[in-house]
Formats: sequence, structure tokens, C-alpha cells
Amino acid sequence: MEALKPHIPANSSVLIIRPSEVTVDKLQQAKSSLDGLSVSFELMERLGSSDTLYNVVVVGLFGAEKGLDYEQIQKSMKSSGIIAIFNGNNSSVSLDLLINGFSDWQQISENLTIAKSPACAFGTSTAIKLAPKVWKLDADDDLEDLIDPDDLLTEEDKVAPNKKLYTCGPKSEKKKACKNCSCGYAEELAGAPPPEFKSACGSCYLGDAFRCASCPFLGQPAFKPGENVKLAL
Repeated sequence: MEALKPHIPANSSVLIIRPSEVTVDKLQQAKSSLDGLSVSFELMERLGSSDTLYNVVVVGLFGAEKGLDYEQIQKSMKSSGIIAIFNGNNSSVSLDLLINGFSDWQQISENLTIAKSPACAFGTSTAIKLAPKVWKLDADDDLEDLIDPDDLLTEEDKVAPNKKLYTCGPKSEKKKACKNCSCGYAEELAGAPPPEFKSACGSCYLGDAFRCASCPFLGQPAFKPGENVKLAL
């Protein structure tokens, strides 16, 4: 405890986490070693039962403490408080402290590590003021390289698609299947499985680069012969 005392500010309130079985003499000795400070004792499982916040929380003073509940420890600490861990596993304590929001950890001695709690109280929230997304041009900006997106469109791009060109399928004007439907749309409307497709060129499964202009597999990925293509949308 003598190694910890120089790092505790004056007039601090100290909470020492104690095991369920510890003698009164040991508790009194720990309190005497922090003479001049307000010292309290509490079980790990009872943290959070009180609204009192402490400047310093000491863990493992009476032996290595297993299963540290860092969340409950933080809830018992004031902002920028100090956590002191005695008899901890030095190889993992620093990482555990970092993951749980503590900073500025120091290895004071072989069996003592200290760190600071966040500068804000546990559970504190604040509104974030977002600046309006406005893009302003300066007088010195070069506007010669700017392109009007409308200039990229050709006259063909501006013509609306003619639905009359589609006599069958969902793109058709009446959205009905033709009499000699072979694309499977008639079966789709009837709720029946589509007919087995037989490739005329034998290259449908290779991909769009090898497919005919009227291939029903246009736009679908390559597949193995005889495999049914299913897209997960």
C-alpha cells in the first residue's frame, strides 16, 4: 500500500474491494496505511448497490481477485479516478484495462498496476452538433474541368423504353405471358415450376460473354451445366 499512496490525491475517497473472508485486523491495517483518507470496504458482487462514487478503487489487496467486473468498478468511480490492481496478471491486466476504457496505466511495482478511469462519468451522454454539409466554391477554384452530367447523356439515353417491344414477361405492357411462352413467365404466373430449359448454343453456362442476345440467363453468373442458378437478394 505504501507504493500506491503517493499516487492518491489528497482528500480522496478510497474503496477497497475485499473478499468475503478476511480478518478484521487486516481490514484495520489497510485502513491505517491510508491514514488521512476516507476508506470504505465492499464485496465485488455488491458493487453498484450504493450511489456513492469514489476517487480510488483498490482491487486484489488481500490476494488476487478473479473475475473482475470492470463495468461495475467504473460505475463506482468518479471521472478521472484511479483503479489500483494488486497481485494481478501483469501480462493481461494492461490489455484488460485498455479494453474496458481505462487509460494511462502504469506498472508501479511487480504486483501493482494503476490506471485512470474515463474523464466522463459512466453512462454520460451528450448531443453531437453536426455541421451542415455545404460545399462552397472559392473564387480561386478552377471551374474549367467541371463536367455537366447531362452532357454525358446521348439522345438515345433520353428516350423512354418502349414497353410494346416486350410481348411477354414482367417488362411487357400488359404484364402477361404470350401464347407460345418459352421463357417460364407463364409458369411463374400460374405458380408452377418453370419448364426445363434446353440451350440451343450450349454456351449459356459460361457467362454473358458467351450467351446469345435472347438468352434467358443474361445477367446471371456462370454456372455448372445442369445447375439451377439461385440469387440471394
